Amino acid sequence: MIDSNKNYYMSCLFFLFFFIGWGCCYPYLSLWLTETIGISYGDVGLVYSFTAIVAVCVQPLFGFISDKLIYRKNLMWMLALIITLFAPYWIYIFAPLLKINVILGALAGGIYIGMAYGAGCGICEAYIDKVSRASGFEFGRARMFGGIGAAIGTFAAGKLYGIDQNLIFWTASAAGVCLLFVVWKTKVKTQQQHSAQLTATKPVTLSDATALLKLKKFWFFAAYMIGVGAVYETYDQQFAIYYSHFFESKARGAEVFGYLTTGQIFLDAIVMFFAPWFVNKIGPKNALLYCGLIMSLRIIGSAWAIGPVSISLIKLLHGFESSVLLVAALKYITANFNPLLSATVYLIDFQFSKSFSSIFLSTGIGHMYQNMGFTSSYIVLGCIALFFTLISFITLDKARVFITQPVPAH
Repeated sequence: MIDSNKNYYMSCLFFLFFFIGWGCCYPYLSLWLTETIGISYGDVGLVYSFTAIVAVCVQPLFGFISDKLIYRKNLMWMLALIITLFAPYWIYIFAPLLKINVILGALAGGIYIGMAYGAGCGICEAYIDKVSRASGFEFGRARMFGGIGAAIGTFAAGKLYGIDQNLIFWTASAAGVCLLFVVWKTKVKTQQQHSAQLTATKPVTLSDATALLKLKKFWFFAAYMIGVGAVYETYDQQFAIYYSHFFESKARGAEVFGYLTTGQIFLDAIVMFFAPWFVNKIGPKNALLYCGLIMSLRIIGSAWAIGPVSISLIKLLHGFESSVLLVAALKYITANFNPLLSATVYLIDFQFSKSFSSIFLSTGIGHMYQNMGFTSSYIVLGCIALFFTLISFITLDKARVFITQPVPAH
């Protein structure tokens, strides 16, 4: 029990500091690119597209490596080091390159963001999901601290945005230093019974991973993540720009957006605490459909917002689905696929499918915003997400427990 508790506490701390860095990067990225650097909406989409390309290239590989490594910390060391280098990279490489050449700058930003957060979120979530199952604690209860960390990072970034934006980046680097310490101190010890099962099981092979591609339910889950998850994530990328239009100045909009995002992320953390119970109660499939309906409603609702209050309430809807989506996806994967390949499925179906589609969606939707405006674009995107949610009612599997099959001899 002591070892399990230590695993839980270290997982909480890793999520806390990792998402402090995320909170300093993601929520204000589009606003920073347009207001501080001065690039167009289409070029903002280009940055996100390069981020998605990098993530697409490494996610399947990292998923398989994670399943091979099981509890070894190689990938966690890599993430902690990348985030420690946030400020030097952002200040001395990314920003100057953007001002010299947008394509080179977008590529430089895409490499960093794609490795640190595009793939990084999935790597740490898949790793800690394995640790949680081995140690007997609910993943969602540890992931809740990621929401707290994101709220801290977003709040700090909102305060520092109008003072000195470089301080935001140094805050992220400080979180990276704390991550290095956490990884150093983490020594995963699993329950005896679980360790015996791992010893008796053959390591996963490339053939086991490629066999997933023959499963219909693998592709149906990917379709849900592309049609709902990727569309929603791409919609959210430039939401800060749209939100700021409801205020007398973009600076005031950015300030209020920071407060609101902080509150919404704290809401994420509260919902994350109850998400495991909720998903267990209604089943992973129904939880995914619930998330799809909330996401569709938020996208379409954004087009109908008439002022700061209504758009703020619509923004808060995110807090009622994001935590549930993550827990539901991991439980759906455990219930429907071989748990020994959980990281592979998670990083391909949940992360890779969203990133791959974002390569095309980010730039395309960026141009859609310029040509059609945010309002009309949101109606189109919301209808697409709603369509795929309804289709997933038929295609997703409602199994709750995966029946382990014998591992074939190789």
